[in-house]
Amino acid sequence: RRVLCGLNGARVKPEMTDSTVLCVKPEEKTPQCTPNLLPCDISSTGPAPVSAYFHPSEAASDGGRTAHFRGRQLRGRHLPLPAGYEGLVLQDTVAASIADGEERRWVERGTFSELGYWKHDDPTAATDPMAKAMDFCRLAGVLHGHHAPPPQV
Repeated sequence: RRVLCGLNGARVKPEMTDSTVLCVKPEEKTPQCTPNLLPCDISSTGPAPVSAYFHPSEAASDGGRTAHFRGRQLRGRHLPLPAGYEGLVLQDTVAASIADGEERRWVERGTFSELGYWKHDDPTAATDPMAKAMDFCRLAGVLHGHHAPPPQV
């Protein structure tokens, strides 16, 4: 099972689901990283020196972290992926704006086992949609996993 994050602002739109999607794994090992889901939309699709501007604090005793982005305080935490899941960072090789209906070719650029989840001002909580999504993956594994029949007495 894989969790996918796209680079260059690429998003899968409903009308694109009929086109072919091809994921290419590079020959060399891709780096391990921790993607961060920020509560904002950035209209740039090129490279950015993120490490020069985004400096999250060390985790507090409750696992919470703080950071600032464009003058606004962010509060977040790292969410580990459920057991059996692997995260992939993918880059679209065709500009999303011109690829509608065409074959999409994605290249793996990194892997991750946890992701940073951030909110404005408020601390993250177990009731947040992202935390619930991770819990749902665990629950789905239990519901749809292989279970041995109970022993006959």
